[in-house]
Amino acid sequence: MDDGSGADVRVLHVDDEPSLTDLVSIYLEREAGDVDLSVSTSNSGADALERLRQERVDCVVSDYDMPDVDGLEFLRAVRSEHPDLPFILFTGKGSEEVARDAFRVGATDYMQKDTGTDQYTVLANRVVNAVSQYRAKAASERYGTAIEVLDSGVYSLDSSGCFTSADGVFCELTGYDREAVIGREFADLAAESDDEIRAAFERVIAPDAPDTERFETVLSPGPAYPHDDDLLCEGHLALRPTEDDDPAVIGTLQDVTERRRRRNRLRYETRLKDAVLDTSTSLMSAETDEIGTKIEWTLQSVGEVADLDRCSVYLYDDETNVAARMHDWRGGDRCEHPERVALEDARWLLERLHRFENVRLHRVSDLPPDASDTKRVLTDVETGGFVAVPMVSKWALVGFVVFDVVETSRSWTDTEVDLLRSVGNNITHTLARQRRERELQRQNDRLEEFASVVSHDLRNPLNVAKGFVELAREEEDVAYLGRALDGVTRMDTLLNDVLTLARQGRTVGETHSIAIEDVAERAWKAVDTGDDAVFIIEDGLGSTQADQGRLQQAFENLFRNAVEHGAPCRDPGDASADGASERAAGASDAATTDGSPADSSGTEPATHESAATSASDELIVRVGPTETGFYVADDGPGIPADERDAVFEHGHTTSASGTGFGLSIVESIVEAHGWDIEVTAPEPDLGGARFEFDIGGVRSEVEPRFSLSDD
Repeated sequence: MDDGSGADVRVLHVDDEPSLTDLVSIYLEREAGDVDLSVSTSNSGADALERLRQERVDCVVSDYDMPDVDGLEFLRAVRSEHPDLPFILFTGKGSEEVARDAFRVGATDYMQKDTGTDQYTVLANRVVNAVSQYRAKAASERYGTAIEVLDSGVYSLDSSGCFTSADGVFCELTGYDREAVIGREFADLAAESDDEIRAAFERVIAPDAPDTERFETVLSPGPAYPHDDDLLCEGHLALRPTEDDDPAVIGTLQDVTERRRRRNRLRYETRLKDAVLDTSTSLMSAETDEIGTKIEWTLQSVGEVADLDRCSVYLYDDETNVAARMHDWRGGDRCEHPERVALEDARWLLERLHRFENVRLHRVSDLPPDASDTKRVLTDVETGGFVAVPMVSKWALVGFVVFDVVETSRSWTDTEVDLLRSVGNNITHTLARQRRERELQRQNDRLEEFASVVSHDLRNPLNVAKGFVELAREEEDVAYLGRALDGVTRMDTLLNDVLTLARQGRTVGETHSIAIEDVAERAWKAVDTGDDAVFIIEDGLGSTQADQGRLQQAFENLFRNAVEHGAPCRDPGDASADGASERAAGASDAATTDGSPADSSGTEPATHESAATSASDELIVRVGPTETGFYVADDGPGIPADERDAVFEHGHTTSASGTGFGLSIVESIVEAHGWDIEVTAPEPDLGGARFEFDIGGVRSEVEPRFSLSDD
């Protein structure tokens, strides 16, 4: 790296604390490894600018918070004179906003000060890397300039601006044969206005003209021009002396179309980078209830800057191998991406996303023969160019983001794809934060519920138990102890229900594919239903992915609720004649297919049949399928329509012996699986309560069954 002028790398460290600049200088020179690195110091931005004008400096390391000129103002001043000089903002007063502004102004790198000396090793490495990249870029540009000169076409013009000669490079560059241009006026080749060429020619042949004149114009290419777009050229003209003093001009011509493409691409990538930075800041600061809106704004912002037609976020469930579209944006009246994508529908695509690869296609026809399933999915929604980036959490695929254009092809650069991957990462982290905040809120809610029960609901049975114990002691009558035991039993029931909510909450353990019918049967056998209950399971319940133990708990609570509230005039196991006669009418329509009576013992459920005409004191509980899940219904007194939304609230009960937490536990189990539950209108032949489970899949308003990690 040595250029003969001393140290390999010269660093200017700018900080208003002299003791710190001395310390940093010592460590940087020590930690630079094999690189001969020297550090000069300055304590103000103004002094540092003057040093840059007088000395050779390979890299600037600057603090942010300085009294005369802050780090960003100093950076702007440096960039006005040294556009590409490596500049590292090394500050103790850092923030995301400062980092974002530093990169926008043109910082090469950003590093926040820390405690300890290890940070100086990192800083030294960053300095050496920045200088190496800067020097490699400069060498590449010098080499590129030499190549451009070699690729220049050479021609000569007479005093009227007509071609007198043109070399082979000129003809190859413009697509014209030499015979086609000799004698033709150069300005005639202009595609639009010939003012640039004519003005440059007139200036160079004028008296006291400059040595050379530069011009830039768009030429109409000749028949042999190999490209479809216009020919943007940069030319130079110089006066060439002749023997007869008749002015003649010699010129060079370069095709700068590719240079314009690179310039436009750089401007576009800068705009896209700014959009990614802006949206990431917005996502990081979003409140939990506005994250969905901010994600869709992110998709729109990136989509408009990148000139895309559609952007969609999919969350992937590795238990069902199905991805569900959660958020999307579309430009104009474009058709939507599919709502759901199963593994078997797009195996080629999803297998690559499972390997955490970015997937890019310039056109759908580029797909290999073994990707016919993926091609069918993309063709159905008119996809042209396409990029999909994985959403990764705890080394697992939790979703992906799709960016595409409709019908047309699209070339994607590495920088562009990397920036789109950053968008996917930002969305992943934002959803993870949302999940953490929701879980924290739920934990706080459960703590408040627990405190409420301990401070209020437990006080009544405690007072009852205490009062009857005192009566038993004062009157020496042990009969009062039975009443006291009732209060203790009530307290025990309340504590068990509240601890269930506090410990399990809205989470589930490992899930498996389970038969709903089997879980319902086990739950029925586990509940004390007395001798007067009939259990009916209809055909077609099927299977689902669930935590078997917690789903069984939900069934048990619903069955216990049916028994507790099953008749208006009796407690479980003690039916009245009035309550029995009311249910007998509802049960009379539920006969078995062969006419045999249903088993009312309560020990073995009557499955796969309708209910037979039951005895007058029987309670009927039935489980059956729906289009999106299943239901649990009974022929008890039912739930009034105006109370159906309140039954899942903690402590809501109409039974003197109930705790009001049974249905709340059911709701928490349902939500933990990503399902929905609601109280619906009663079954026509039963007339009692009916609870409907919707297990139809992941929906945007429900927490997904899978959880995003804390990464």
